Amino acid sequence: MSKLLLLCLAIFALTSADHPAWHRDFEPIPITDNTTRSIEQVYRLPETVKPLEYDIYLDLYFAERTDRPFSYDGRETIIIEAVAEGVTQIVLHSNVDSINAVSVLTESGAPFPVNTREPFTLEPQYHFLKINLNEPLVVGQKYSLYIEYSSTMNEGPMKRGIWRGWYIDNDGTERIYATTHFQPYNARQAFPCWDEPLFKSVFKLHISKPKSYTGTFSNTGVETFRFEEADRIRSNFLATPKMSSYLVTFLVSETFQVLAEDTSFTPPVRIIGRSNTAGLADHALELAVRMTRYYDEYFGIPYSTLHPNLLNDHISSPDWASAGTENWGMVSYRELYLIIDPRETVMSVEHYAATLVSHELAHKWFGNLITCYWWSNTWINEGFASYFGYIPTSQMFPEYEHHEHFNARYVSSSLSFDSGVSTVPLNHDVNTPAQVTGHFGTISYSKGAVFLRMTADIITDETFRKACRYFLINNAFEPTDQYDLLKAFNQAIIEDGSVSQYSNFNFEEYYRIWVNEPGYPLLTVTVDHGDGTITLSQERFFLSASATPTDHIYPIPITYSSKSNNNFDNVRPVRIMTTKTDAFNAGVKGEWVIFNNLQHGHYRVTYDDTTWNLIADALLNERESIHHLNRAEIVDDIFALMRSGRMTYSFGFKILRFLRNESNYHVWDAAITGYTWLRNRLRHLPDQATFDAHILELMETVINTYGFDAAANEPPTTSMARQTVLQFACNLGHTKCIQESYDKFREMRSGKWVSPQIRRNVYMTGMREGDSSDFEYLLNRFRQSNFANDQLEMLRGLGASKDSQLLTRYLQLTLTREVRSHDKATSFNYALLGNQENANTVLQFVKNNIAAIRTAYIEDAPPTPVHTALSNLAAYLDESGLDEYETWLRSTQTNIPQYNRALSAINSARSNIAWGTANAEMLLAAARDSATAVVTSAALLAIATLFALIM
Repeated sequence: MSKLLLLCLAIFALTSADHPAWHRDFEPIPITDNTTRSIEQVYRLPETVKPLEYDIYLDLYFAERTDRPFSYDGRETIIIEAVAEGVTQIVLHSNVDSINAVSVLTESGAPFPVNTREPFTLEPQYHFLKINLNEPLVVGQKYSLYIEYSSTMNEGPMKRGIWRGWYIDNDGTERIYATTHFQPYNARQAFPCWDEPLFKSVFKLHISKPKSYTGTFSNTGVETFRFEEADRIRSNFLATPKMSSYLVTFLVSETFQVLAEDTSFTPPVRIIGRSNTAGLADHALELAVRMTRYYDEYFGIPYSTLHPNLLNDHISSPDWASAGTENWGMVSYRELYLIIDPRETVMSVEHYAATLVSHELAHKWFGNLITCYWWSNTWINEGFASYFGYIPTSQMFPEYEHHEHFNARYVSSSLSFDSGVSTVPLNHDVNTPAQVTGHFGTISYSKGAVFLRMTADIITDETFRKACRYFLINNAFEPTDQYDLLKAFNQAIIEDGSVSQYSNFNFEEYYRIWVNEPGYPLLTVTVDHGDGTITLSQERFFLSASATPTDHIYPIPITYSSKSNNNFDNVRPVRIMTTKTDAFNAGVKGEWVIFNNLQHGHYRVTYDDTTWNLIADALLNERESIHHLNRAEIVDDIFALMRSGRMTYSFGFKILRFLRNESNYHVWDAAITGYTWLRNRLRHLPDQATFDAHILELMETVINTYGFDAAANEPPTTSMARQTVLQFACNLGHTKCIQESYDKFREMRSGKWVSPQIRRNVYMTGMREGDSSDFEYLLNRFRQSNFANDQLEMLRGLGASKDSQLLTRYLQLTLTREVRSHDKATSFNYALLGNQENANTVLQFVKNNIAAIRTAYIEDAPPTPVHTALSNLAAYLDESGLDEYETWLRSTQTNIPQYNRALSAINSARSNIAWGTANAEMLLAAARDSATAVVTSAALLAIATLFALIM
C-alpha cells in the first residue's frame, strides 16, 4: 500500500479534518501506516442500503444528572431504502457507549422481522452497527430503522463528536456549553448513521436540555420548542438540506448570544459567541457579509437559494480543535480568529481570519452543496476552499494583499512537502481513519489550491468561473469525484475555446497527471546567450539527493520575464511544456531571464551558471527590476537546490548576498525559513553563533526598515513583516532587538500600552531577559485576559523563560485546564522554540510527567498531540540528551503508543546532528565567501562609477 504522510505539525496540532493551519518551525515527519490492503477495505460501509431521512432526538444532561453527568440519551428514526438484492443485514456506523434498542418497520408501519436472538452486532474496531434481519429487504421499498442509545460527552474538543467546553462569564461564573465537531468521521459518536460523505440525507434534530440553556443553535432555525419537564426544554429544528452526516451540528449554552448581525441578508448573517465578547465581533461580521455577497455573485447561486431552512451563522467557540469547520448553516471557529480587537490582536491573526472566514464560506458551495464522493477526493472540497480563501479575499479586502501571501501560504508549503519520495497525489486512496485524517493536510489544501490557480491561469479566470458554476449546478446536493470536475472543466473550455492557443496541449492529460500523479518538476533553463535560444528540460524534483530518479513528465505552464521584457504580471502561460525537453528562441542575449512569473506554477526552476550569475548581479545591483514574488521564489528555490545537492552552498550563498539590501516581507519570509532549517542542524555546535552572525549581518537593512515600533494605520503586510523579522532577530541575539523589546516589556509592566504588532518579541524577550517577577506578571496578565489571541502570544512568551524552574512551572500549566486542550501541544512546543537550552528542561518534564501528559494532551485525539510533542522534543536535544531520552524510552516506555514514533524522531535528530557536524565548516566557508564577494562587488562598482565620472 502507499505510505501515508501525516503532517505532524506541532503548533496547532492541525492535521485533522477541516481547516488546518501550520507552523514552519517544525518539519513534517513521514509516518508509515502498515495496515494491509484487505484490512483497509473493511473500514468502508457496503453500499447496499442508503439512508434518506433522519429524525434524531437527543436529551443532553450536564452536571444535574449525578448518576451520569455530562451524558446524553438518543433515539432516532432513519428512513432507509435497499438498493441491492438480498440484503439481510443493515450496516451503519456507531461509536456511542451503548445501543439499547433496535427495530425496523415497513413503509406501512408493520414490524419487519429482526433476528430476536441477536438483533444487532457491534464491531468496535470499525465502528460498525450491524442490524440482523430474518429476511431480505425489498429493493426500492422504504423502511424505518429505529434505534435507542446512550453515550457520554467528550471533555474538550480534541476527540470530536459531542463534547463540552467551558468559559468564565462576566460575573466570574464558570459556564459549560456543549457542541459538536463531526468532520470527517465523528457523527457516529452522536448518533448511529451512515458516516461517509457519499450517503447524503435530510436531518431533523430535536434537542432537549436544561431550561437555563437558552443559547441553542444548529444548522437550521428552530421550528418549535416546548417545555418537557419543569426544568427542561426541547428545541425542534427545521429539516436540513440533503447533506452528509459530518455537516450536522448544534450548540447549547447558557449565555451564548448573537454578537453582531446583518439583517439585510436572507438569512441574516450572524456572529455568535459568549456574552462577554459582545462588541468584539464587528470585524468578523464584515468579513462574513462581504464574502457572502461575493460568492452569491461569483457562483450565480445565492446562499439564500441553497435551502430555505439554512442559517448563515458563525460561531465563536472558546474551545475548538482546528481553526474552523464548515458545518452547513452554522460554521464554528476557534475564538482566536473571530474576536478581533485592533488594540489586542496581532496582525497575523487578523490577516489569517479573513482567509479563514472566506475559506469556510466557500465550503457552503464546495463541500456542502457538492461533496467529495469519498475522502480520497478531499482535495475537491479543500483545494477549492483554500483557493477561494485567498484569491477573492484579495479583491474584497485589498489592504491584506492576500493574492501575494498565497505563495507563502500554499505554494512554498506544497513544494516543500511534495518533494519527498513518499508523497501522494491529490487524488489518493484512503480508507482507515488514520489515512482519512492524514489526507486533510498539505496535499489536499495547499497543492489543491495551487493546482486550481495554475489551471485558472491556463484556461483564463472567466472560463474557470464558468467551470465552477457548471460543476455546482450539475452536481448540486450530490457527491462528486474528479471526473465530475473534469467534465465541468471540459464543458467550459470547449465553449470558450480557452486553450486553443496552446498547440499539442491536451487538457484532460494535464488534469490527469496533476491530479493523479505525485510530486512536481524541476525546470532546468539553459540559455545560449549568443543567439538567444532557451533550452528547457524537466525532471521530478526530490529534496533528497539520494532519491531514485523517475520518468515523470508533467505538463508545465511556461511563463518568463527578462531584463528587456519585464512582464512579471503576465501569468498566462506562453506555452505548455508537455515533453522531457523543449526549446525556443526568446531573443535573450547576455541578460537575465527568470521563469515562472510570480511563482504561479507548481514547479521549481534552476538555470545554467551564466544565467544564475546574471540573476545574482541583477538582484545585487538592480533588485527592484525583479518582482518581489519572484525574488522570494528564487530564495526558496535556492535553499531547496542546495539541500538537494543541485547547487553548492558557496554558489547559493553568493546569490543570496543580495539579502543585505532586501527588505521585502515575502523575500525574507522565504529566507528565514531556509536559514532556520540550516540553524536547526547547527544548534549543537559553537559554529551556530558564527552562522547567526552572518545571518544578522544580512538582516541589518530589513531590521532598520521596519524598526521596533508599529506605526498607526500601517499596511498589514508591514506589521506582519516586522513581527517575523523581529522575532527571528531577537532569537538570533540581535543586541538592539533584545534591548528595544525588553525596554517595551518594562514599559508594559509600568502600565503603558504596547501595540499587539510587536508583542510577540516583547513577550518572548521579557521572559528571556527577565526574572521571576516578570514571569509572575505575564502569567497574571494571561489569566486576566479576555482575548484568546493575546493569551496565545503570552503562552508563547512564557515558554521562552530561561529559568528551568519557571519553565517547569509553565509546562506544568499545560497539564491544567488553564491551557485549553487545543493549545496544550502548541504550548509544549513553545517551550522548545523559546530557547535552545530549554530542551533538557522539557525532557525532564516529560520523564517526570509522561502519564499526566498522555492524559491531559489527549493522546488518542485524531491530531495525535502526544506523538507530535514527543517527536518534536527529539529535534531539539543534543547528543547526550538524545542518549538520555532513548535510554528512558527503552527502559520504561516500551508500551506507550508513542514509543516507535519517538524513537524514529531520535534517529532523525541524530541524522540532522551528523549532517550539521559534517557540513558546518563548509557552510561557514560559504558564508565567508559570500561576504567577501559583496565587498568585492561593492569595490568594483565604486571603481566603475569613479571611472565613468572621470571619463
